[in-house]
Amino acid sequence: MEYCELWLETDNSRFRVALLVPVGFEIPEGFGLLTSSDPSGKILYVSEWYPGITKAKDQINGAARFYSDRSEKFLFFREIRPASSA
Repeated sequence: MEYCELWLETDNSRFRVALLVPVGFEIPEGFGLLTSSDPSGKILYVSEWYPGITKAKDQINGAARFYSDRSEKFLFFREIRPASSA
């Protein structure tokens, strides 16, 4: 079963949203490619950095609505991870 993964990231002063997306899934507006593939074969996209968590939370909620409206499966991790690197 194909599904997206959504979570928040921090660099200890800013926040952003990360999406790990299977090939062929649509990407919500406002996300850019970070890495072309991870070991699972999915593609990592990230939002811009935000100085506070509120806008990042709004964007991750918007991404969840985006996939829900399209009946796409996704995992929404309610945790803040260290920033992914390219």
